[in-house]
Amino acid sequence: MRPAALPDPELLKAANINPTTGLATDYLNHYNEIAMMIATLRDMPEMREPVLDWRPIGYTTHFQITGFRDRELAVQAYESVPPEVKARFFAARRRVELAILEVQDLMEAAPEASSQLAARAPEIFAAITRLGGVINGAEDKALASAQSDVDSLFD
Repeated sequence: MRPAALPDPELLKAANINPTTGLATDYLNHYNEIAMMIATLRDMPEMREPVLDWRPIGYTTHFQITGFRDRELAVQAYESVPPEVKARFFAARRRVELAILEVQDLMEAAPEASSQLAARAPEIFAAITRLGGVINGAEDKALASAQSDVDSLFD
């Protein structure tokens, strides 16, 4: 069964939802927050517990629990995302989540090494950039600039 057509492109643009993919970059906030916490572990060891407490949440759940102004439209558009876009989205999201979950596993296995795990933040930010590329329909551009973007965060 084919998903329904995406809502009106102008309506999507006004809500900061990509009119081609039907996805909103607001979802990246869920991952950016944890990546920033991981990046601060070296200087802020008290971030260990919040990092360990973090759990992935699905796209629709994110919009149901956040204050995103056009949450209903975001969920409606998500239900109409083309299958090939959704497949790339799931794959990119999984790469982000696996990188974060690996940091959590390492923190639990060796609590004394938590501060050293801040060095894993750039790879997580790069994975988030790739996920953003899928959301924005520009995976190739995102892949080409991911390392540059991540490096600039740490300059």
